Amino acid sequence: MAQSSIITGQYVELTQTPASVGDRLFAAIIDYVILIVYFIAISLFGINILDGFHYTNDVITIACYVAITFPVIFYYPICEIFAKGQSIGKMAMKTRVVTIDGNSPSVGSCLLRWLLYPIDTIFTGFLGVVFITFGKHRQRLGDLAAGTIVIKTTSTQYDFYGMNDYNYVQQGYEPTYPEAANLTSRQVDVITRTLYNTSSSRYGELVYKLAVQVQQFLGVPITENLYADAFLKTVLNDFYYYTSTIEV
Repeated sequence: MAQSSIITGQYVELTQTPASVGDRLFAAIIDYVILIVYFIAISLFGINILDGFHYTNDVITIACYVAITFPVIFYYPICEIFAKGQSIGKMAMKTRVVTIDGNSPSVGSCLLRWLLYPIDTIFTGFLGVVFITFGKHRQRLGDLAAGTIVIKTTSTQYDFYGMNDYNYVQQGYEPTYPEAANLTSRQVDVITRTLYNTSSSRYGELVYKLAVQVQQFLGVPITENLYADAFLKTVLNDFYYYTSTIEV
């Protein structure tokens, strides 16, 4: 399976697997089926409402048309903005839209992908399929313009990061590295994504390299016999401890 290696702003390599043409096609089919079912159901419902009036005024008619067409037209940007890069079809196919450096897409990126969707499909005879098939990161024109990529996701790898992993919330927690407060939110995001991207075949190597870079950036020693992943988790907990406004 083809993979895409991305170098982040912190010079950390993240390996992501771009979604295949088949994954994206089946996700689109699922979305289209949902939209067709919705359109038929809400249209019949709207007709029944209009039939219940002895006369129909413009306001009621416009409201019905908006209720029918708005969710259909804006389905993709709405889903991708509020579901962190996923539509229902993408959820089913375990794919997600992310930025080229692995973050959730911005509102502007989602809207740009949506605006260029017709150019990738009906207006150019599905030229986007060609770009997805032969492009380095399997991006269609909308992805190239928005700086996004559609990747395969693992089954809830981030969901397993539960409350017990946040040691800083435990009463009496004593931080180890006060320097962790100097990290930026972007650096913390890179550490988190690298730590919990356990599906990568180079997981151990990437975590070790990142631990060395974080240690050098903060200028702190690593406690003897402390593994790289444990060091990074400690740094994360210390960062949250110093930046959190929650009292425990």
